[in-house]
Amino acid sequence: MITSGGDLHGVNQNRQHTSASAVKALWTAAAIQLAGIDAAAPLVRATLAHSDNHAAGQMIDLAGIDAVDEWTRDSAGLTSTRLACWSFGRRRIARSALDGGGCGNRTTAADMARFYARLHGDQLLDPERTATLIAWLRDTPRGSASAVGVGGALLARLPPAVAAEATHKAGWLPPGCCRNDHRLIIDAGGVPLPSGEWFAIAAVADRGRNYDHSVRWVGYAACRVYKYLAADRLHRCEIPGDPVS
Repeated sequence: MITSGGDLHGVNQNRQHTSASAVKALWTAAAIQLAGIDAAAPLVRATLAHSDNHAAGQMIDLAGIDAVDEWTRDSAGLTSTRLACWSFGRRRIARSALDGGGCGNRTTAADMARFYARLHGDQLLDPERTATLIAWLRDTPRGSASAVGVGGALLARLPPAVAAEATHKAGWLPPGCCRNDHRLIIDAGGVPLPSGEWFAIAAVADRGRNYDHSVRWVGYAACRVYKYLAADRLHRCEIPGDPVS
């Protein structure tokens, strides 16, 4: 978690994970910076709101996989995040993979929080591109406390008005999709506070025995951080059926 003042707080925040679809927000940022807003716009709803893997591949293609990987590292400053391969629609392999880095796409909670902190702090893109990307990231699934969807896990327990203004993109690798050591949910975004400030947060739950509990934990963690920073004693983060309640 990173506050608007730039303070980073976390647990295991520098441990690398499979990035899943959470980094599609980064790929979209790279595309609008390198190829332009108009080029990215036809692909954005499918890529971000629906998390379509084929559309995400086309988003990467607007600049090229190496350019997206390099922008993420050199311009966005996310040095523990890499785009190595993407095979939907066609096979894409970055130079870093060919040089021996392997095909795993990786990120950390710290890098994902930094991305949203820099986006909301106007340190990532110019004002027009910043406003555009923020609007697009407000069109992603919101979730709800009564029906927690995987795609909207991070925001599901926030007050509805707060969730509506927040930005985020989730990634998920549920049971049955892949090896057990890759199974996870990762969700990251920027959350407004009543003071007019905001905080950036990334939550990762991996290798848990109960995937539903992992999804619930991501939303619960984000809600507890919000309650603390907003000094909101009345809002409840717990919902019936929680393993933490």
